[in-house]
Amino acid sequence: MKKTVIAAAALCLAAGTPVYSFAADPCEVVLCMYGKATGNSGGRECRSAEKAFFKIVKKNKHGFLPNHTLKARKAFLGECPDADPEAVNKILSRYGKVRG
Repeated sequence: MKKTVIAAAALCLAAGTPVYSFAADPCEVVLCMYGKATGNSGGRECRSAEKAFFKIVKKNKHGFLPNHTLKARKAFLGECPDADPEAVNKILSRYGKVRG
């Protein structure tokens, strides 16, 4: 009985613990990639954001799918509510179909 109560308490504590995601912030990616698209490098601060953007790659058994990659990257950048649509379009026109 005692073990059951302890196990139930541990389970409740584990269920209440937040799970943190270490995914890149879409707004940071928009900012850094817009800088890259306009020729202004963000330096070392933007490396992780650029890496996150270029890691979004769609493939199938035949290889790289540029149009699917473009759609996935567009959806990711669309998660930033403050992103300027013109900036997003500029990023996607330049890097949307590029294999990272």
